[in-house]
Amino acid sequence: MMMVKRALVGLVLCSAALTTFAAGFEAKGDSFPAEFAMTSWTSSATTSSLTAEGVVGEGYGKVYLSYEFFSTTADRLKGNFTGSLRSINQDGDLVAASLQGIWKREGTMVTMHTLDAFSNGDMIYAKGAVDLFNGTLVFEAFPIE
Repeated sequence: MMMVKRALVGLVLCSAALTTFAAGFEAKGDSFPAEFAMTSWTSSATTSSLTAEGVVGEGYGKVYLSYEFFSTTADRLKGNFTGSLRSINQDGDLVAASLQGIWKREGTMVTMHTLDAFSNGDMIYAKGAVDLFNGTLVFEAFPIE
């Protein structure tokens, strides 16, 4: 009985800590839009891959994205992803980035939460909406200080 009480207390404390953490995370501060057109969407037995491109302000210029989506649920409505980014601006400055995060799909829309690390030292959190029918990706990007 004592073991059950300890486990219950531990569970309550962990839940409280996670709730505090989840409630404490909020993207704020200056942000910028990042909009892309899907250039390909392919699938295999276990993954889906997507590529896109667009012009992004903040000095990035022309941006090329590639993602690999992994399902973590049997219904394939949620999961995680990895990806990469390459951008080049009109001055010829090239930037690369690793992309990683989580996603969920509702109908034709996929919501993405991504944490990205750039070769120029930038770090960005972005929330995006992918419209699989119309082939668009729209993100609000928040630089991390």
